[in-house]
Amino acid sequence: MTTYLYARVSTNEQDPDAQAEFLKGLYPHGVVVEERFTGTTTDRPKFQQLLANLQAGDGLVVREVSRLGRNSAEVLALAEGLKKRNIKLTIDNLGIDITTPAGEMVFTIMAGMAKMERELMLERQRIGIEKAKVDGKYMGRKALDPAVVETARDLVKRGMSKTAVAARLNIGQSTLYKYLAERA
Repeated sequence: MTTYLYARVSTNEQDPDAQAEFLKGLYPHGVVVEERFTGTTTDRPKFQQLLANLQAGDGLVVREVSRLGRNSAEVLALAEGLKKRNIKLTIDNLGIDITTPAGEMVFTIMAGMAKMERELMLERQRIGIEKAKVDGKYMGRKALDPAVVETARDLVKRGMSKTAVAARLNIGQSTLYKYLAERA
């Protein structure tokens, strides 16, 4: 029986170490898995590998529901799948057992809240961008230098993991995946 501690942040500017250290303080023998990847999907490289490695009787601990993801349907399906596989899912800041009816209800509400939080943030962002466009201050996101994209493609082709390529080139994993998919 192994307890895995999953710490996730969305951008390179954020650091998952604080989450990991906090969880490690509560579960000193837990195996830490850290990832920098968007929470809009549960299809994240390290997270998918972690899910594949989980065995019946293992535990998965996250600091809060939004660390699993911000898509409530995916998060709820994930929790149900873990439950069927006899893997204990602990959401630290809720302090609940999601296998009980009350725990499942609270978890469901919190998954919906994580999705709503993301949608509100995107709405505020759109409003800000529209205002900046009207004011002539918005130029859009700067594209990656084509040389960086070619270097990334070359490193991946030579067998380097996408995670390592993203770290080496100091770009987000989701950005790397987007650029690699453009010519695929």
